[in-house]
Amino acid sequence: MKDQTCISCGNKFSGKFCNACGEKIITKEDRKLKHLLAEFINAITFADSKFWRTLKIILTKPGKFSSDYIAGKRNSYMKPIALFFLANLVYFLFPLFSTFNNSLKSQITDENFVHSRLANQMVMDKIKEREISLEEYAITYNIKTSELSKLLLITMAVFIGLFFSLIHIKSDLSLADHFVVSLELMTFVILFAVQLQGGILLLLHSLGLLISSNGLNEVIISSTVSLMLLYFFLRMQANFYGVSGWKAILNSLLCFVSFVFVLFAYRAFLFYVTFWSF
Repeated sequence: MKDQTCISCGNKFSGKFCNACGEKIITKEDRKLKHLLAEFINAITFADSKFWRTLKIILTKPGKFSSDYIAGKRNSYMKPIALFFLANLVYFLFPLFSTFNNSLKSQITDENFVHSRLANQMVMDKIKEREISLEEYAITYNIKTSELSKLLLITMAVFIGLFFSLIHIKSDLSLADHFVVSLELMTFVILFAVQLQGGILLLLHSLGLLISSNGLNEVIISSTVSLMLLYFFLRMQANFYGVSGWKAILNSLLCFVSFVFVLFAYRAFLFYVTFWSF
């Protein structure tokens, strides 16, 4: 076989692939439609198998995905950051709950938000200064906060990772390792605790099997999310941190409190960033 010149790096080599950069020599067969379709099908099925395998392990064995990833066992799974952004995309395309994308109304009226009273005063002052109605301001605010929340959600994973590192300060894991498992947690929360639960409740409501009561629905949602979080944290202690017994229970409770704290801090952060952005 005659020598080839790599179109990417200029290296001289023989064969179909450059031994310097790995670039493939494109032939007429590679440019046919059937080859393009074959590559497309292969890419979908390959990514699809990785996606479902990763979701299965996150649901059934929380923490093992992250443990395998930092140990170097990565070919069978999607990358944590890629999976997180995919979950993020699913959430913002089909927002069944406003968990991570709070409207102006919830930001200034929800009594569970510590910052709501100050937020309400800030908004009232601004609309008075601009001489516009609250409804007009809310339209612009809600559009802007939806855009920003897509970018700012990653901050939750970062701060949860920091709390994990403090809770497990005696472990030999690096900060990056704690960040990996925080991405796994956020993927679990978005896809299972929020989206899956939201889909089930929506189905039950459409079938007339769920009472139309906001108060009752909130209790069901918050209780289910809390139980799912505790399940994740307990399994994570064994599968990722190698901790069991009372220490695992204590660490799980600390992780739960940390998650709730970061969630409320994120909502306040989202409000202030949105408020000052326009």
